Amino acid sequence: MNDAAPSLALCGAADTLKATAGELTLLRGDIGSGKSLWLERMAGLRPLPEGVSLRTRPRPPRIRMLSDRWPRIWLGQSPREELLFGLPGNIGEDMLGEILARWKIGHLDPDADISALNRLEGLRLSLAAIELASPDLVLLDSPTDGLPAAEALHIAGETGAWARRSQSVMVVACNRWQDWHSTASQVWLSLAPSQMPTLETGEH
Repeated sequence: MNDAAPSLALCGAADTLKATAGELTLLRGDIGSGKSLWLERMAGLRPLPEGVSLRTRPRPPRIRMLSDRWPRIWLGQSPREELLFGLPGNIGEDMLGEILARWKIGHLDPDADISALNRLEGLRLSLAAIELASPDLVLLDSPTDGLPAAEALHIAGETGAWARRSQSVMVVACNRWQDWHSTASQVWLSLAPSQMPTLETGEH
């Protein structure tokens, strides 16, 4: 085990949930059970409930979170601007082309109007931008819930491959958890916004 690898742990009075580098953790639960809220807590955007603490490595981690909002609130006016937002200025054309091709949007004009993208293209561009930023912790909120099943399965598989090659800690919350069944290394079950998720054992 690499002691320097990114990790995340939710610690309660009786249990600890651990997410490790290179694995994808699925956070599932009924609508209204607090899945999105728990992602925001892991991102440091919301306070944790009393009796629950969060441990991360490194401290602080580099975090990228994708919300479930559609249409997206884009940070740039073009795919190029979206990919490069907040990054150092040494990202070359070859690297941009490689990341677009990896996420199967190599056909996009990097300087086109970003508002013309369809939902699948928009999702793939968002994931490409997150990967290019090389975060320690990736939090994805319902990324595939609005997609046809076949496309959702492709995204889930590609996201799992991304977790393995990047060695990021990845937590995905979604209602259509079946899309991620074969990709997730473990499943956390959210029962209520005020209650720490539990580790789901057995078949999921």
